[in-house]
Amino acid sequence: MYSMLFDNYNAKLKPYCGNNDPIQLRLDMALRQIIDLDEPAQIIKLNIWLRMKWYDCRLQWNPSDYGNITFFVIHSKFIWIPDLTMYHSVGDEFVGISSFLATVYSDGTVYYNFPSIVENLCSLNVEKFPYDSQSCKLVFGSWAYSGNDVSIVYKNPYGDLSMAEDNVEWTVESITARRHVLYYPCCPEPYPDVTYYINMKRKPNFYIMNLIVPSFAITAMALLGFMLPVESGEKVSLEITVMLSLAVFQLLVADKLPPSAEVTPLIATYFNFALFLVGLSCMKAVLVVNIYHQGERRMPRWVYKVFILNLSKITFTTLRTIHQKDEKMDTDSKSLVKNQVAPDKKGSTVMTLSDVDFDCQGSETNLTERIKDKADRDLNVSYTEEWKVLSNVINMLSFYLTACVLIIGTSVIFSSFHS
Repeated sequence: MYSMLFDNYNAKLKPYCGNNDPIQLRLDMALRQIIDLDEPAQIIKLNIWLRMKWYDCRLQWNPSDYGNITFFVIHSKFIWIPDLTMYHSVGDEFVGISSFLATVYSDGTVYYNFPSIVENLCSLNVEKFPYDSQSCKLVFGSWAYSGNDVSIVYKNPYGDLSMAEDNVEWTVESITARRHVLYYPCCPEPYPDVTYYINMKRKPNFYIMNLIVPSFAITAMALLGFMLPVESGEKVSLEITVMLSLAVFQLLVADKLPPSAEVTPLIATYFNFALFLVGLSCMKAVLVVNIYHQGERRMPRWVYKVFILNLSKITFTTLRTIHQKDEKMDTDSKSLVKNQVAPDKKGSTVMTLSDVDFDCQGSETNLTERIKDKADRDLNVSYTEEWKVLSNVINMLSFYLTACVLIIGTSVIFSSFHS
């Protein structure tokens, strides 16, 4: 039987069976494992099983003439096999297509099943990373034969996932098959292909625990800077440390994702938003510390009215008003007058008119100088306290505004992941 089939058989020639009908190649694919998805390079590495079926009219026999043999297994190099090609492959060769055994049946039907490790281009859309879904396509077709010679079709509209191994990062949701017929400018013949779309969804838990949650915590630490005392220089240091930490996390995300000018990942938008917000917080911290140390400069009246009299109530800042100090100044002045004119209990109360005039003139001059000196000192203290109160008001106002913007911005950005 072998001699009858292969004495005049040429494995390099496509079967011609006396008509112009093309050989129909039925293709089926099973996914075994997602080995790796190199996101910066946009290359996916897969372990797949391919199953091909076609009809070779030269490989027919009558089983009753040969001991009821209905099929035999033979190495693929001894028979003609289609030149199946992956159009988007990045490998040097299609591993396995000519290395395994084929099964030939008595009616001329040939089954050729083989495993292969393939590397294929996969265009990624990482806008919603790490809540993204991807679809990688594997395009199979004949490289040398047009559709007039070999017509490739899919056996099932869905790929086989029954033997697929679980992947730690991706969940394969489905594999769909589509047939396309293309015409190229070089050639008038049709060139059909079968495209398998591997639809998969990322498992976000790893990135939630190791990227998103820490970035939330670091960004929230920027709010703690407003709780530090205004006179503390660590306010600025804390904000700068938070900025550096966010920059490190942003670099980690940039190394993970492919460089793309088409879409901006939402996670990158969040990091830019957080960096901008923390940068503003750092500038506010510098401003608040600077205001706190203004010293004895006189505060503009409109600043006093707007920030100290009005906004201090909104920010719940403790206000030590100047009125309290004015009352203290009046009390001290009265005490000075009383002490100056009070009679000496141990001495005589009888005084001449000239003595009284002299003492009153001296006392009046001394009293005026002491009251003026006391007033100047208290006024300077009042100005200093005003600046300190102003710094506290601005600090708390910045805290409330930053917290609101952070909560609203974060909610808007992360709600877009599920829109």
